[in-house]
Amino acid sequence: MTIGHRIRDTRIKQGISQETLAELAAVSRQTISKWENGAAYPSGENLAALSGIFGLPVEALINDGWTPPPEPEPVIVEVPVEVPVPRPRNYRLGALLAAVVLTVGILMGALFFQEQRENFMSESEMESEVIDTTIQMLLSTRKTINILTLICQKYF
Repeated sequence: MTIGHRIRDTRIKQGISQETLAELAAVSRQTISKWENGAAYPSGENLAALSGIFGLPVEALINDGWTPPPEPEPVIVEVPVEVPVPRPRNYRLGALLAAVVLTVGILMGALFFQEQRENFMSESEMESEVIDTTIQMLLSTRKTINILTLICQKYF
C-alpha cells in the first residue's frame, strides 16, 4: 500500500473530505488528489501536518505494516492520604457545663454544712462524750485482760 492509499483510507475512515483536508493542511484540493493517486508525495512538513490532523504518528502514514504500540498497563500508585481529625467545635458548651456543675456542687456543700451547724455540739458536750467513750473502751479492755489472765492461769 502506498502513502497515497494510506492517506485516502485514513481520510475516509475519519469522514473528512478532500476539500476539508486541504483547508486543514493549508494546501489545494488538487494537491490532496495528487498525493492520494500517487502522482506526488507530501513533503516532511506536509506529513507532519497530516499526522496532526489525523491524530496518527508520521510512521503510520509512511510505513505499510505500522501497528499502534500496545497500551501500557496502568500503574497504580497508592498515595497515603492524611485524614484530618476534626477539632471539637464548641468549647463554650463544655465551659458552661463545667460552670453549672461547679455551681451545683458549691450550693449542695453549703446546704450540707448548714444542716451540720444546726446539729452543732458545744465544746464541753464534746469533751464529756470523748471522756465517756474513753472510759467505756478502758473498761472493755480491762475485762479482756482479766479474761485472758484467767485463761492463762488455767491452762499454763
